[in-house]
Formats: sequence, C-alpha cells, structure tokens
Amino acid sequence: GEVLAMAIYEGTEGLQSYLKIQKGQIKPGDPDALFMQKCLMLSFENGKFVEEDDKEIIDELGLTFRGRNAWPVFRSYQPGYFPWFLNRDEVLYITPALRQAMDVCLRIKKDGKILHAPKRNFYLVRAAEEKAGKVFWKDEWKAPAPVKKKAEVFDEPVNEVRIQKLKKTAKPATAVWEIDFFHTPTPVMQGERPIFPYAIMLMDHDTGLVLEMHLAGTAAYQREFLDKFLGCIEKTSVIPLEILVKKEEASGLLGPYARRLNIKLSTVKKLNNIEHA
Repeated sequence: GEVLAMAIYEGTEGLQSYLKIQKGQIKPGDPDALFMQKCLMLSFENGKFVEEDDKEIIDELGLTFRGRNAWPVFRSYQPGYFPWFLNRDEVLYITPALRQAMDVCLRIKKDGKILHAPKRNFYLVRAAEEKAGKVFWKDEWKAPAPVKKKAEVFDEPVNEVRIQKLKKTAKPATAVWEIDFFHTPTPVMQGERPIFPYAIMLMDHDTGLVLEMHLAGTAAYQREFLDKFLGCIEKTSVIPLEILVKKEEASGLLGPYARRLNIKLSTVKKLNNIEHA
C-alpha cells in the first residue's frame, strides 16, 4: 500500500501544510486535508492510473515504461483546486528541484547526518549561484520565511458607508448566527483547471434556519463572504447579538465589522447546525 512518490511542497505555506499532516493536526479523514496541500508531486504508478495526456507526453519524448509502479505521473496540488497537470512554470520549477533532490538523496545514502539541522526549525536548502556564466549549487541552512494569515492578506478597507446604513435600517436583536465557509467536495470546471468552490453558509443557531447559502470561487471568496454576511443583515433587518465561527480566518475577516456593529464574535470548535446542513 505504499505510495512511491516525491512531493515538493512550495514555500512556507506548502511546508506548513506538510507539517500539519506530519504532526497529526490534519487527519486522513479530515475533509480539509484534500484542499490544503500546496505541492508538486511526482508519483510512480501502474499503467491503468496514467491519463491519456500523460501518455501523449511520454510518447512524444520517445520513452517507454513497463511493470508495476513504473509510470511517472506529475501533478500539481493547489489549495482549492483539483489535482491537475503541470503548467509551464511548474515544469520549470520541478525540473531543478528533482535534480537537487537526487543530489541530496544520493549523499544521504552515504552520510545520514547531512539532514541534522544546526538550529531548531532550520532546513537544508540547495541554493543556485552563477559564476562565469555557469550555475553552481551549494548547501545552505535557512529558516522558512514568515507567512501571513489569510485574513491578514485580505487588506480591503471596511465599508464604513454600508455600516452606517445598517445601523439606521437594522435593529439589534437576540439572534445568534452560525457563519462558515468551506470547500465543496465536488469540483467545478473554471478556466483550464477544475476548482473546489467555497460554500458560504449562514444559519440561525436557535432555529436551524438557513439564512444564506452561496457558492464562491477561490479568488474572491473572502470578499463574497463579507458581502453575504452584510447582505443577510440588510435582508433580515436584524443585527445579531452574537456570531459563532469555527475558523480563525473567518474571525479575522468578520472582526472589524462585528466591532463596529457591536456584535459579539465567538470562536467555537463545532458549528452543529452548519455541519448538520
């Protein structure tokens, strides 16, 4: 049952997705596991698992493969996207990465201490250096670059005009809302590559009534998430007493609006109504 493959996790975001799986923070049965990986993968498969597009490239290169786990298959894994064939940039990225991985692996075979880090959370990196028109590779130990949280990346200013209108047209109430967004398990074709769209859902915590349900693309889901939340207040003319969220990202996005509308924002482990729906 072993998978014969090499995964090349891209950047700090990719490294974090790997470490979460390695540490058991993301379980194999967790639906988020399918949508968080950011890597390029080379796997060796049986012929029946090789797509026609793969076989065309193999034929064009004049290569032949026979037997179990002998067929090389390259795939791109990006958060929110269906596993897909490599594009030009990804091919140019994975080629030297595989060559340098081979270099390190062959050296580890002789000396297993090569990967012993001099400092905690430092990683062995192969760095390219150009001298006299030639490219040379050398070993370096580096700490990963810091990565911003998704809510911090979303830097649109708060819509103060819309908030003032809500304060005039909607009334504070005792309502408690559950709000979440999550990838749907069914891919949808968008452009050249299928995506797993986000489902944005708002529910009344006490009655279980679905207040809003919306599908959003991976590029604009944060903006649409906020728009549907504010639209729900406009539609119901109700400013809820409390909002329940599960994701830190959702809390970060809603925080500025909740503070201005005097809504209590609570992070919980489980959103029972949304999960049931």
